This record gives sequence, C-alpha cells and structure tokens, in this order.
Amino acid sequence: MVEMKIIKIKEALRHLEKVNEEIRYVNCAEGKGFSTGLIAFKPGKDSDPKRIRHRDKDVVCHVLRGSGRLRVNGRRIALKPGTICHIPKGTPHDFAAGKKGEMVLFYSMIKTR
Repeated sequence: MVEMKIIKIKEALRHLEKVNEEIRYVNCAEGKGFSTGLIAFKPGKDSDPKRIRHRDKDVVCHVLRGSGRLRVNGRRIALKPGTICHIPKGTPHDFAAGKKGEMVLFYSMIKTR
C-alpha cells in the first residue's frame, strides 16, 4: 500500500538544499517512474550556456513565485507565477530567474518510454 503524502510548500521551501550558487531544491515525493519537488533559481550574473537533458523523463513545471525564463529549442520563454510547462524527454533546456529575485518551480519528472 502506498502511503499518502501531504506537502506544505512554505515548509518545504525551508528545506531547500544548495546545488550551486544559483540553484536550491528539495525532493517532495517519488515513486515508481516519477519524482516531484521544488526548485529555486536565484538571479545569475552571467548567462550559462549549459542545458540539462533528461533522456527518459518528461518534465512538467509550475511556476509558483518569481519570474524568469525557460530556454528550449532556441527559444526563450518568459515565465511567471501560474505558468505550467511540459518539456518532453530528451529536450535540452535550462531555467533562469529574472533580475528581480528568486524564481520557484514545482516540478514533476515522469519516466517515459
């Protein structure tokens, strides 16, 4: 039997772990073929050309607070609270916060064939 989990965003944000100077995250829930969490991006000083690619996972992100952009397929897509994006597996992408402050996303990574 799978145990139900309730995540309070305000509480989860207190437990973000630092990945680097720009990114902090916390894993909220995971199961067979999926994981979810919160990820926060601080404004960066320089544009980073690196992109991430998930070979076997689709990514769905919901912008909870702040603003920024998603860079994918040569496009820059403006992000603000209430925006949801789906990034198919294998698609190189990256996120960046806007200049005015941190951007926080709720994400789900779903294993696909």
